[in-house]
Amino acid sequence: MRFSALFHPECAPVALDNTFHYIVLSALQWKTPNLDLLVSAGKQRFAVLYNQPLEERFAIETLEQAHIQGAMSGVKLVAVHKDVLRIFLSDEVEGATFPAIEALWEPIKELELNRRLKVDFSCEHEAYSGRSDYLFWPVVKKVLESNSLGIEQYQTPVLHDCADEMRHGDSLESHALNEDVLRSFATHAATRYGICPKGSSMAAMTGHSACLMTEYYADPLHRKPNS
Repeated sequence: MRFSALFHPECAPVALDNTFHYIVLSALQWKTPNLDLLVSAGKQRFAVLYNQPLEERFAIETLEQAHIQGAMSGVKLVAVHKDVLRIFLSDEVEGATFPAIEALWEPIKELELNRRLKVDFSCEHEAYSGRSDYLFWPVVKKVLESNSLGIEQYQTPVLHDCADEMRHGDSLESHALNEDVLRSFATHAATRYGICPKGSSMAAMTGHSACLMTEYYADPLHRKPNS
């Protein structure tokens, strides 16, 4: 699959049989399946089903444009065929929302790369129940049942301290080494600007009572005594 600036692959492409493959993609999502704004961004996961390499298709670029237009929030699965996208919407999408979703896709179909594109919509329960008129609904059902798709709360990464790192496996020795490196850089920076380190200062260790000479020990390449 070609690189996508908007979608993150959640897994490697999965081969279902000699005909179909699928991949699960994710993206930040600011709308609910019914196009209401979320209080905070969520994470949407959806599947793309295909029978020819996606990099040779219009699909990813088309889905990127749809995402930009806000037309992807209700999507659980997209089946890609030549000049046809079969879109399976979440069961959370209400009947009154269907016309609005279809309207959002109209500008997508008018793009230069999609002059012959046809977009068909279905609900996921049609695949689950076997009442879908999509020929390959059993494949869609298998993908839906095998993956957690839809919108979930986005887990914001939390910055953690060294105690958390050690609790999850980082050794005390490793942390001590990091502290020594940081302390070394701090001392180096302090002496370059004429500020004596506190505590066991380099001035004391070298036998000088002031910082003026300390710099020649700590940073000899940057400063030379006046002749």
